[in-house]
Amino acid sequence: MPRLTRYTTDYGKVLQMLEGNHQLIASVAPSFAGYYNDWEQKRVPSALRALGFHYIAETSAGAWHTAMASLDIIKEKPDQNHICTACPAIVNYIYPKSKFVFIGPCIAKKDEANRPENEEYVDAAITFDELEELFKLKNITLKTCEESSFDQEVSGDARLFPLEGGLLRTAGMSTDMLDSKIIALSGFEEIKQVLESLHQGKNDKIILEPLFCRYGCINGPVANKEENIFSKREAVLEYARNKPGKEEDTGITNSKLFQTFFPAKHHQEEVFSEEQITEILASTGKFLPEDELNCMACGYNSCREKAVAVLQGIAESSMCMPYMRRMAEKQFDTLIGHDPNGIVILDSNLNIAHMNNAFKKMFTCSDAIIGKRISYLIDPESFEKIATGNEKIIRDTIHYDNYNLVCFQISYSLPDQHQYIGIFVDITDIQSNREKLADIRSETMNKAQELLDHQINMAQELARFLGEHTAKEEILLKKLIDTTKK
Repeated sequence: MPRLTRYTTDYGKVLQMLEGNHQLIASVAPSFAGYYNDWEQKRVPSALRALGFHYIAETSAGAWHTAMASLDIIKEKPDQNHICTACPAIVNYIYPKSKFVFIGPCIAKKDEANRPENEEYVDAAITFDELEELFKLKNITLKTCEESSFDQEVSGDARLFPLEGGLLRTAGMSTDMLDSKIIALSGFEEIKQVLESLHQGKNDKIILEPLFCRYGCINGPVANKEENIFSKREAVLEYARNKPGKEEDTGITNSKLFQTFFPAKHHQEEVFSEEQITEILASTGKFLPEDELNCMACGYNSCREKAVAVLQGIAESSMCMPYMRRMAEKQFDTLIGHDPNGIVILDSNLNIAHMNNAFKKMFTCSDAIIGKRISYLIDPESFEKIATGNEKIIRDTIHYDNYNLVCFQISYSLPDQHQYIGIFVDITDIQSNREKLADIRSETMNKAQELLDHQINMAQELARFLGEHTAKEEILLKKLIDTTKK
């Protein structure tokens, strides 16, 4: 099941840039090799050019400078702890009078791009999914694009940045998993433990490369495709092997490739009562201990930990994916339950999975037939056509004589859910009125024809009568004239 991720989109902003008179630059994250397969990777630059971008580069081109700057700082201050990370990376190389768009799997990049200090560097940050939507909008398919290259070469091993240890490898530092002084790791809980250990001074000075997403950027919140995480990791490694970076880079030098951070203000530890915690849990449908799934989708280790965060004012009750899913399903059920049109949902075998009240009333059935094939009620022909792939959507007016029903029926599929949907609009009265109107029209035409025939007959009879009457008058008049003469 795909992950449910909500984020602020720059889709509209980029679309306006594309439609405006702007010089557009695209910086594509190296994790794109885990999102697109081999033949797609070779066509992405061409697709971006077709979309309207004037200069297309890999973010890895700037990543090399980040790695080298990190190495210089480490050498300058060997007696300190160092946190080196590209999560998210800082883009420092831009072109004047151009609009700069970052493309990758990371939502944190959007937040970074919106920081006031970065306004002059990044104009928009979009995900691979948003890029795909732009391709669809402009009718661009990778299959029809020619193979081409990016406009900028990449140095060293910078294409490994989205993987654990990628920055360290690019900088030429040790990536030995057993090295106690240089550590590369990923995942929120692991990073939290290491930082707490550093804060408590339990370790000697170390070099730490952390990535928030487990397994690195290839497992970012908007990097979900069919391939599993290890396949995506291998895809990035394969891409880096097939496209080795140049040995030297004479580009940016002496650039400020570091960021200064200040300690955050810590909230004073508060103690909340069991009643307060229970009330927060209940607000998201957790009334019993077994209701607490502790799925960590909210970012906290347990439901109780998140409830405490809500009481502290640093989290929202709605940050619970199972609860929000239940609410969404409830709203959906309410919506279709009150829909005046009949709605039926079938599974992949055309068995009835769900139906609303209007459908039950139309076809005089109950929930007792759930699980049975749709053919138990009606002719399944339209759904069978959809299932075989011959049709994507079917609209038709169908007479169900057994139910004294005439419906305008819409049938279509939900491929991701392997389900089929049928919507039935009752037009029986409309059809009946049409038929009655047709009968009235037919009867009126018949009556009009009868009247016309009658009028023609009357005219003919009248003409004949007038003809005979005129002849008789002529005879009488002649007799009168003769008599008068006499």
